Amino acid sequence: MQASAKSLFLRIPESVHQKLLVKKPECLSMTAFCALLLEQAVDTPVTLAERAAASVASTSSSSFIKEDISSKQSIKAVSSEKTAKNKRVKPDYSEEFLIFWNEYQRAPIKANSQSKNKAYEQWRRVVKEESPQRLVEAAARAGEQVKQAKIQDEWCAPLPDAFRWLRDERYTVYLEDHVPAGPQVINGITIYD
Repeated sequence: MQASAKSLFLRIPESVHQKLLVKKPECLSMTAFCALLLEQAVDTPVTLAERAAASVASTSSSSFIKEDISSKQSIKAVSSEKTAKNKRVKPDYSEEFLIFWNEYQRAPIKANSQSKNKAYEQWRRVVKEESPQRLVEAAARAGEQVKQAKIQDEWCAPLPDAFRWLRDERYTVYLEDHVPAGPQVINGITIYD
């Protein structure tokens, strides 16, 4: 069963308004914050024995403020966790990696989901076994092969994400010293093997 919302207009003294502004989290509007505080106050059972000899309004407002402080602390904790999760740490990419990355990104046909951070992590592992210059050379050759296939209107598989290309050691094919056999021309006729 859903409760219907009714409009309620309250006048808040300036001193209370200032206290609310100090305690209000940035993620909530003043209306939402006041509604939250009212809801918490209504849901908190208070007996007459718990009340002090002072007026009902002053004691209920002091317990109200105590609850407000605890709710504000929990709201701050949640909002600070969210901002910590949302902040990404941008790695300090090496110059060699940036050269490789730019060369790899020049390929006209490649996977859309390119993850630079993951590629850099994999790059740091691969560079322990292979020199950065040879990896840049392999990326250039891979891009050139894709370009040539596209120019000749031939089908060519797109290059995968740079992370996978490095992880699966697909660069090794482009580092081998072999010359691909091209078409033979016999009596003016082009023959493909």
